[in-house]
Amino acid sequence: MPFLRRIKSILDAFFGFKNTRFVPPFPKLLDQMFVVNAQNDDLCHRYISSTCVLVKIPSPKLTKNPFQENGKLRYAYPMKLTSSQIVSFLQSPNPAVRVMLFYGPDAGLVRERADQMAIKIVRDKDDPFRLALLTGDAVTDDPARLADEMAAMALGGGQRLVRLRHVKDAVAIPLGKLLADMPANDTILLIETGDLEKRSKLRALCDSENPLACAIPCYVEDGAQRMRSIADILQKEGLKAPRDVLALLAESLPPDRLAMRSELEKLALFARGKKEVSIGDVCEAIHDAGAAEMDDLVNAAAGGDAKRATVLLDHLFAEQTSPVAVLRAAQRHFMRLHLARSYMDAGASASTAIDKLQPKVFWKYKDTMTRQIQRWSSAQIENFLQELVRAEAAVKRTGTPDAALCAQLLLRAAQVERER
Repeated sequence: MPFLRRIKSILDAFFGFKNTRFVPPFPKLLDQMFVVNAQNDDLCHRYISSTCVLVKIPSPKLTKNPFQENGKLRYAYPMKLTSSQIVSFLQSPNPAVRVMLFYGPDAGLVRERADQMAIKIVRDKDDPFRLALLTGDAVTDDPARLADEMAAMALGGGQRLVRLRHVKDAVAIPLGKLLADMPANDTILLIETGDLEKRSKLRALCDSENPLACAIPCYVEDGAQRMRSIADILQKEGLKAPRDVLALLAESLPPDRLAMRSELEKLALFARGKKEVSIGDVCEAIHDAGAAEMDDLVNAAAGGDAKRATVLLDHLFAEQTSPVAVLRAAQRHFMRLHLARSYMDAGASASTAIDKLQPKVFWKYKDTMTRQIQRWSSAQIENFLQELVRAEAAVKRTGTPDAALCAQLLLRAAQVERER
């Protein structure tokens, strides 16, 4: 049938299927599918759009899937995204998804991912006919406005984009109504907000298997994942960095993605004309910037400067720095202290013990860390590391006052008595 070939071409184009074949139950499902002209799009509930054709997707409640690829049955409707699927989704979003919620403690990553998606929909971010900007308060004050913007048509044609920022859970009510009665067009809604608890109504709406919505969490990266992100950003600037430089950058740069990118762009300008970034470049270009506040905080706590630690904690939390990121920075620092202290216990001097650490301690903190390993015993460091691990596990549990617990632990470190 000609229309079956048209369905096949749409599936191949939009979902990346190859040589799509319809399994035997498919003919029985034809009464649940429509192939209609775009002018009759009010007949469609969930759809794939292609030029002038809209296809209704079968209900996900069906026990068998009408589409097959490489011997595996597939559904042509969106699922709840796992962390491993987020990157591929951002590169090639499912056209059936109309609402995307970007949330998490990393405000910079929320904005970066939302911008990345927005540019795929509307190339000109200043086009007033295809782009609408809303705030959570505006939608709360006038709940009908969200549906009105989603139903509006772009003057001159083209796909429209609605961006909704600074939202609270109250927006879940108009959003729920929108998902229940989505306008039959191709307008996309991007929602940007901070961290949301699992019981958040807004998150629940988009985190479910509703085929029209998906939630994309944006958490602070750490470890190997953070180093890969840094390497990717530098690569786009035409630069490479050895592993020790990436480790130093991962430890030194601020946790927020936009702030991190800004510092890396500064580094790229500093290293212009080079092919590879060195530790010296990092030290001269960015290490003395405000991005090193996390290092300053941990060093103040480990060195007994409670007053400075308090000031830095207040500033970091005001910038919405995740307590988990602070605790992990403290863990990395005290693990290095523990290694240096073991060298000292084996007979090395304090300064020699610090010199043995790899990657090398930044000169700014060398004297500070030398005093710290004289202040802390191996047993004290081991006990504090255990407390840091327990604190990280505690702040990840719902209802725990994470910022207060983090601050209490670091200030207690500042009050540790010097080893006699």
